Amino acid sequence: MCEVACSISHFGAVSPALSRIRVAKLEEIGIDVAIACVGCVEKPCLECSEDALTVGSSGQIVLDGSLCIGCEECAIRCPIGAVGYYRDEPLFCDLCDGAPSCVEVCPTDALVNDTASTPSLAPYMSSEGPAAQRRAHYARIVSQEVRDRWLAGWRLGE
Repeated sequence: MCEVACSISHFGAVSPALSRIRVAKLEEIGIDVAIACVGCVEKPCLECSEDALTVGSSGQIVLDGSLCIGCEECAIRCPIGAVGYYRDEPLFCDLCDGAPSCVEVCPTDALVNDTASTPSLAPYMSSEGPAAQRRAHYARIVSQEVRDRWLAGWRLGE
């Protein structure tokens, strides 16, 4: 639902490829993790040769489309695979002007609009491979705590 809401909000079309949030489906462990730009401390995507990217007032990455040459370097540099790409333009979460459509439609309240924290992605900075592989690696790690809590509760009969 989050991918659909995002693509409709930005492009008026239902297409996960147009979404600025991606869902990593880890079927082998039964968990789906929504991944979008987290406005990390390191911001490796800003290492743009054309200076087409800046940081907005809420910590979101802002693209100057007139400077972007479509090299995909920002997407390649993202250690968690959060940067999408469509028609020679990177897709960064822009927080929908403060009211993210993905958060509004999330039926389980699993998504929040937390611009107060700036996480570090240092543990993932060496991640390589296709974006989907980097997203899956990140999802496996961040979901470990959730899995551990669930298993502990299951064992206790909660």
